[in-house]
Amino acid sequence: MRYGSDRLKNALLGPVQQWWSADLFYDSERRLADVPLGGVRFQEDAGAKIQQSGSCTITWVDDFGASMSPAQIGDVFAPFGAELHLYSNVTAGKFSERVPMGVFRITGVPSAQDQTMFFRKQLITTSSVIELEFAERLARTDIERFDLPGGPSQTASTWLELQRLTGFQVTKNVADAPVTGSLTYEDSRLDSVYDLAKILGGAPHMLSDGSLSIRTDAWGTVVDSLTRKDSLVKVGQSMTAERTYNKVVVRSPDTSNQVVLATAEITSGPLRTVNPDGSPSPYGVVPYFAAIPSITDTAAAQVYANSLLPDVSTLQAVRVPVTELINPLRERGDVITIERPTRTLTGRVVSIDRSDKATQQLVVEVQGG
Repeated sequence: MRYGSDRLKNALLGPVQQWWSADLFYDSERRLADVPLGGVRFQEDAGAKIQQSGSCTITWVDDFGASMSPAQIGDVFAPFGAELHLYSNVTAGKFSERVPMGVFRITGVPSAQDQTMFFRKQLITTSSVIELEFAERLARTDIERFDLPGGPSQTASTWLELQRLTGFQVTKNVADAPVTGSLTYEDSRLDSVYDLAKILGGAPHMLSDGSLSIRTDAWGTVVDSLTRKDSLVKVGQSMTAERTYNKVVVRSPDTSNQVVLATAEITSGPLRTVNPDGSPSPYGVVPYFAAIPSITDTAAAQVYANSLLPDVSTLQAVRVPVTELINPLRERGDVITIERPTRTLTGRVVSIDRSDKATQQLVVEVQGG
């Protein structure tokens, strides 16, 4: 979860008033402060390459009647390196707190319009209405490319290599590890960042202070509980076939002359690969491929395929849609409990969709349903 005071956490158990604002920075210099934002849409998606993105509208009234609509590369709101430090402002009675949501690069200006009028025979701008699109800092890493294919500058520290590739400050929330294997940097710098993050056991995760950390594949401890008497509005049920397979194919570890050593498949039930008459099954053939360095003969490969099939052919995850009262502290990767009439679910937040509304939409992955 993002950081918030205990008073804020207590306030978020009930209805609050919330609005969005931002400071605008360029090259580490703050150019605008406390800019009110309207029409905000802010999404977090742990499964996306760029995990945080959104849009907003700024209505700017200049004291001297000047236009703020970007027209040149160097203009304040132009999408050429300007960053928004985004804040969620929460009030409950006399209490108020500003929550840093993250640092976001302006990626586009879909629309910018000026309202004008004549004043003392001069045309002035009464307001500028500017629509902005923004994304987390990794959007910059995504558009950067390597000049030529290469590899790590050193192999002693994965954290040091992550810092070198991105240019960001890092928050070392997991133990460092050497850069293992024959890691090759091809074209995409961001793909290489994800490869390095795998060595540390997870995926890149931008924090609200703009630094880079790791969101581990392993679930952490429960950080919050959603109950109907507090912040839970609605909880549903959904299901995905993602990561549910009905066939295991074990390949030889030698990629230069790779062969299939063994296969195992489901022959009956809804996940069968073919019907009894040999026709394609309703689910089709969904193979899971494996290549284990220590398995080089067919007998061992068959034993491995047979043992792996039950694991990969079970329902891996149920995704539960959840509506809760607005909570700026919630972030992708949070492990939470959710109250249901028959039992309490434990799940991990996959995505969050926020706006100007009093509620936000979550998708929570519950292992094994």
